[in-house]
Amino acid sequence: MIKFIQLAGCLARASRLCGCLCSCVDRSWARNERGSISAITAISLAILLAFGALGVDVSLWLRAKSDAQGAADAAAGSVAAAAAAGNPASRLTAEGNAAAAVNGFQNGMKGVTVTLNNPPSSGFYAGNANAYEVIISAPQQLYLASALPGVPAAPTVRGRAVALVTLGKPGPSFPTCILGLSPLANNVDVTFNGSTVVTANGCDVDADSPSSKSINTNGGGSIHAKAVRTVGGVSGGNIFVTDNPGIYTQQTSIPDPYAGLQMPSMPSFSSPNNWSGTIHNPTGVMAFNGDVNVTGTTSLDPGVYMISNGSLKSAAQYNVSGDGVTIILTSPSPSSDTGVFSFTGGGALNITAPTTGPTAGIALWADKNLPNKEDKFAGGTTGNLVGAIYLPSHDVKYAGNSNTASKCMQMIAYNIIFTGTSSFNHNCDKVGTSDPTGAPTPASWTLVE
Repeated sequence: MIKFIQLAGCLARASRLCGCLCSCVDRSWARNERGSISAITAISLAILLAFGALGVDVSLWLRAKSDAQGAADAAAGSVAAAAAAGNPASRLTAEGNAAAAVNGFQNGMKGVTVTLNNPPSSGFYAGNANAYEVIISAPQQLYLASALPGVPAAPTVRGRAVALVTLGKPGPSFPTCILGLSPLANNVDVTFNGSTVVTANGCDVDADSPSSKSINTNGGGSIHAKAVRTVGGVSGGNIFVTDNPGIYTQQTSIPDPYAGLQMPSMPSFSSPNNWSGTIHNPTGVMAFNGDVNVTGTTSLDPGVYMISNGSLKSAAQYNVSGDGVTIILTSPSPSSDTGVFSFTGGGALNITAPTTGPTAGIALWADKNLPNKEDKFAGGTTGNLVGAIYLPSHDVKYAGNSNTASKCMQMIAYNIIFTGTSSFNHNCDKVGTSDPTGAPTPASWTLVE
């Protein structure tokens, strides 16, 4: 702006000089009208050309300033978009320089400077760590005006823009007691047969199948839950929810909360394969090859118990108890492993899952790479189990636990069929379990200055 004022002063001086010259010409050449007119015309044309030359240069500078502002806007937007995506500071600088260069202002070329400030150094958002300021400076040249005497140096144009990033928010967590994971369109993920009554206290019943019957109470069963969510639809009645509206169909996939967990490495095999009495676990991880049969009341030391190429079976009224325990079905060759959990004799699984470590929150776990088989839990088997029954590759027949005392239990399996009366609680604070989460709100940005 100072440059433009200086240039205007030069023009004013030139105009005054023109007036003086014209006055002198009038007095000196008053008797020579033709010569007087010629001289005045020549001087006026010179002044007009000077004005025109300077006008051309000023219009070019104004255009350059507009271009610099546009480049600053583009650069600030590019920087903010990269910041919203979680890129490091070095990438933000590169993005800003690249956007400015595409718009004709390459940092370090022809005196151009592109400066990124986070937080901004001036303006309303100065000091705001979520705001990104880009300043572009570009010196200009004298063109036609360079022939004029007394014209100062050309100005430096400047563009400045500030973009503000609004941080994203994590997706909502869905307190879930029952989740059917099958994504197949012809599958019924969760079925409630006969006079089945399932109560999910303060938690959801969810399904990932896009089937119109992904959650099915057609057989006469009923559901009492906080909410029901499904990728597909609900078939049947007798669904009672405490949320409003509470029944959510045609939803996006409900994510498996344990999908990213890695199983512990399998150690050398131990014995015996018949469980009775106290089973010690001195290393924290034990492995058994083949079927493990519960042949008496069993107490498990804290730790992980891995069963390879076999099942955990109990056909009698023998209880299996343990705190900080995870029992895993897995195999080095999972495609040929037919192992299942089978508790059909009335014995109870009085197991509490670990609260920390690689198997936190999981009491029973079937490897996701195992073939689709069927696990069976007779009535009352899991009434005192605390944690998740996580069987992503298996179907489950669940015969109820009407006398449940568990404060926190999840049933997550490929498909689930309920019979009888069952109750689930979701008082899972400090238990170690995980719940599905909805899609997060992504970070966004906008130009603010």
